[in-house]
Amino acid sequence: MSIVVNIIGEKSNVGKTIVMEGVIKELKKRGLSIATIKHDVHGFDIDKEGKDTYRHRKAGSETVIISSNERMALIKEVKEEIPLIELINLAKDKDVILVEGYKNSNLRKLEIYRKNFSEKIISSKENLIAIVSDEDLFFEDVTVIKKNNFKEIVDLILKEDEYKI
Repeated sequence: MSIVVNIIGEKSNVGKTIVMEGVIKELKKRGLSIATIKHDVHGFDIDKEGKDTYRHRKAGSETVIISSNERMALIKEVKEEIPLIELINLAKDKDVILVEGYKNSNLRKLEIYRKNFSEKIISSKENLIAIVSDEDLFFEDVTVIKKNNFKEIVDLILKEDEYKI
């Protein structure tokens, strides 16, 4: 089983990815395996024009898998967004699964709050592990951690119960 934590923010560009990168590096220092799941509300394309997988997809293949001895990737056209639990299930072989986005999920959350950018905390207290911020904040019964203190953030993540999949 894996520990699953959702890193969210009220708005785009609040610093979620910077925190994700620091947390991933700290988890790796501790010898843990990590998976990440990124939510993109705008749609995306990871295929490069001219590459074989791109050409397969453009020719009409709805699912394209590329594999080597080091990694694999799956590109699949879908009619609707895949439920988050199904994506988590794909990564359950890792020690820690970090989810970025999915503000409305029921997962335990680290919420990023950025000075002069964020307006409010959007997570419910029940699901909130801590607020990660670039300024000193006080919220009753909620831990606030400086956003570059990755050691302390990871310490909190590792205290979380494993997610029952």
